[in-house]
Amino acid sequence: MKISIALATFNGAKHLAEQLDSIKRQSLQPLDLVVSDDASTDDTAEIARAFAREAGFEVTVDVHEKFPGYNENFIRAIMQCKGDVIALCDQDDVWSENKLEVAAAEFRDSAVMAVAHRIQVVDEHLRPAPLILPAASIRGTFTGENLDPWFAPGGMHMLFRRTPIAAWLLDPPPLSKWGRGPAPFDEWIFFLAGLVGKRVVIPDVLGVWRRHSTSFTGSVESTTSSYSPAFHWRLARSTGADSYAYAAEVCQSRAELAERVARDVAGAPSATEGVKFYRRVSQTWGRRAQLHDVRSTHAQRLLILAEMMRSLDYRPRSLGGLGAKSLLKDSYAVLRGPR
Repeated sequence: MKISIALATFNGAKHLAEQLDSIKRQSLQPLDLVVSDDASTDDTAEIARAFAREAGFEVTVDVHEKFPGYNENFIRAIMQCKGDVIALCDQDDVWSENKLEVAAAEFRDSAVMAVAHRIQVVDEHLRPAPLILPAASIRGTFTGENLDPWFAPGGMHMLFRRTPIAAWLLDPPPLSKWGRGPAPFDEWIFFLAGLVGKRVVIPDVLGVWRRHSTSFTGSVESTTSSYSPAFHWRLARSTGADSYAYAAEVCQSRAELAERVARDVAGAPSATEGVKFYRRVSQTWGRRAQLHDVRSTHAQRLLILAEMMRSLDYRPRSLGGLGAKSLLKDSYAVLRGPR
C-alpha cells in the first residue's frame, strides 16, 4: 500500500516542524509528501524545504500565488500526490507514529474508499481538552446501519483512495451541510467515498487536533463548545423553515452528484442507491420546511405532520430520517405554530 500525504500550508511556521517530525517518525513511511503553500509570508516554505532535504522520502514543496480559500490549496496538493491512498494533513497537528500503518490495514479491503480515525482535541500547547472526535467508530456505506448520512470527518483525520475519488474534485461540488455554499473538500471527499464503496471510522485515536486562536476553525474553547449538548439544544431550538429548506437543497445536490457518479464511474455500487436515498431525504426536509413555514395554517401543518409520519420521515438518522426528537419539535410546531 503506497500512501501519499497532501499537506496544505499558509503561515504555519510556528507549528509546522512538529507536524513534519511526526510524519518522519511514521512506522509506515509514505511514498511522498506534497506541501502546497498558499503564498506564506513567514518561514513556512523554508521549513518545508529543509525537511525535504533530510526526510528520506520524496517531498514536493509547491509554493504558489495565493488561492481564494483553503479548499483550492488542498486540492492542488491532492492532484500532485502519487500514492494509491492519500492522507490529508493540517499544518499544525501532530500524528501518532502508527497512524499510517493502522489506517493502511483498512485499505486491504478493496471496497474501502475512505478511512478516518478518532482524534484528541488539544490546545496550542498540546494540552488535551475533554473532547475526542468522533464520539464512536463507524463502519459501512453511506446507508450503513450505523452511519449518519450527514456525518463527515474533518480532513485532518481522514485518508481516501485516490482512484476514483481525486478526479471528481475537479468538478463542481455539491452544497455543504455546514453552511450555504459549496461543500469543503473533506466533506465532499467523504461523500464521494460513500458513493463508490465503504467508509470506515476506526476507534483508534491516531493524532491530535490542535485548536488555537489563529486556526481557521477556531480555538479549543470554541471547538469544545460547538460539540456540547447545550450548543446543539440551542441550535435545534433556533433552526426553522429556512434551514430545513436549505437541507432539502443540499440533499438534492447530493442526489444530482450521485446520479453523475452512477453514470460515469464503473463499479459504483452505492451511487444508484444514493440517488434514490438523497431524493427521498430531500423530500423529507422539504416537507419539514413547509410544516415550519409561518405562512402554513394549523390545518396545513397537521396534514403535513400526518404525511411525514406516513412516509416514515422520523425513522433513525442512520436510515435517512429525522429521528424521534424531531417528531417532538414538529408536533410542538403543529400545536403552537412555527417560531
